[in-house]
Amino acid sequence: MFESNASGDGAAGAARVGLATPGAARADAATAEAARPEANSSGSTPTIDPAVDVLAQVRALRARLADAPREMSDEQRVDVIRACEELKNAACAAQARWSVDLDASQRAVQAAAGVPARLQGQGVAGQVALARRESAHRGARHLGLGKVLVAEMPHTRAGLGEGWLSEWRATLLARETACLSAKHRGQIDAELLDARRAEVESWGDARLVAEVRRMAYRLDPDAVLARIRKAENERCVTSRPAPDTMAYLTALLPADKAVACYAALKRVADTARAAGDPRTRGQVMADTLVELLTGKKIAEGTPVEIGLVITDQALFANMGTPNPGEQDLDDQHPDDDPDLDDDPDLDDDPDLGSSRAAGDSGDPREEPAYLQGYGIVPPSWARNLIAGLPEQTKAWIRRLYRHPETGQLVAMESRRRLFKHSIRKFTVIRDQTCRTPWCDAPIRHLDHPKPHAHGGKTSRLNSQGLCEACNYAKEAPGWTARAVPGPVHTVRTTTPTGHVYDSTAPPLPGQWPAADPPEESGIGDQVIPVDPLDEREHQALFKHLLEQYAA
Repeated sequence: MFESNASGDGAAGAARVGLATPGAARADAATAEAARPEANSSGSTPTIDPAVDVLAQVRALRARLADAPREMSDEQRVDVIRACEELKNAACAAQARWSVDLDASQRAVQAAAGVPARLQGQGVAGQVALARRESAHRGARHLGLGKVLVAEMPHTRAGLGEGWLSEWRATLLARETACLSAKHRGQIDAELLDARRAEVESWGDARLVAEVRRMAYRLDPDAVLARIRKAENERCVTSRPAPDTMAYLTALLPADKAVACYAALKRVADTARAAGDPRTRGQVMADTLVELLTGKKIAEGTPVEIGLVITDQALFANMGTPNPGEQDLDDQHPDDDPDLDDDPDLDDDPDLGSSRAAGDSGDPREEPAYLQGYGIVPPSWARNLIAGLPEQTKAWIRRLYRHPETGQLVAMESRRRLFKHSIRKFTVIRDQTCRTPWCDAPIRHLDHPKPHAHGGKTSRLNSQGLCEACNYAKEAPGWTARAVPGPVHTVRTTTPTGHVYDSTAPPLPGQWPAADPPEESGIGDQVIPVDPLDEREHQALFKHLLEQYAA
């Protein structure tokens, strides 16, 4: 992905964001030049646009910090580190004020356009998120914090602006007083951030939270108890990726139940360790949790569906020569789908169905795989996952076809012929996570960049996977999106302020040339249903896989 905006700032962002556009430096220089006061013919100084002046100053400071000298004493280094931290906090305070101003302005525009009051403000958090190169969830959190600081917690906002209070600690203060009235929240704000500033400045996060909770209960115990009852209704279980093919399984529970669950697991672990179990306490607790939840001693036999995307070469690496007693699966089940055979684009590209591509720069057998719901995993780990399946497990292969030059998904087999099912699975596999820049949330909605009501058709080109927040944001007035033709699926989104953001789909596992891709991919705007392998062929393939891999 890459970002450009109406003001000309094309600097790069986070993962999947390209390098700065060539005109970015020139735009910064032009902005600074426009902000520089120069005397006119009469000798008077012309009026400077304050907004342009602030923008120029911020960009100039950013440039100076990037080129700041490193030759200094250790004492000076410590002072500069502190000063930069205070500068970051002050910038957060300014961002909060401008975010609130943006919200008020956008609400006024939407009200003038006849948007119902209950929908006014929709999409503003999304604009804040894109500007800060963060997810829609964090954008909403930043905007909410800004509103609280500006309207109800002036001393907290002042501490943030002065640099001694961090944005995270301001967030803690706002979060722990959310259940209180504006009056009581203001009292805590004044007492802690004004009267007791010298004391609070040296506290850690835990002590700050504990003191705010104590004061909140003293001011309004009923509100605190109501918040606790509400929190109990929000109990849930979530899973999120962790490094090294691990994942966090998190349960949000009432404190007493969480403590009881942990104590039970710890008791089992202590008993096992006392009996000579070589596993660590943490390992025993984790294994016991899995066994209790799945009801199986061997958790790998749990009947669940796991989506693993892996190239054929990586899947069958180290397999040796195929068993001569088994017929090649392609010979057993040729592709006789008339839609596939009659497609001229596919006929012109004989390499489309192969995971090999010209110009491979590494061993294709060691190409990482992609585990849906997690991310990139090593190929050996993926092969072990498949080879370690119990004998009674049914495993299925869904063939995916990627373009040999761009790595983009262009076709897949589908067990259903109904277009609405195949396009959904196609889009989820292609996009992997929410397509909004800097948002890695799971895909919840299948969106038409060009709305169906405006003539947008349901197709692989006019589709993108979005999370709920991002999909709702783009429904606000002034947001537009369209698919950009090209070798890599790209969606261009324009916000109400005219800022433009491009989102490109990540490539599937596999290798392709590093050279620039062609201007046109030659792939039609459709999902091509390929005849699926039947159950007999699947089981034959996996029997061969397990036997050869075990050997």
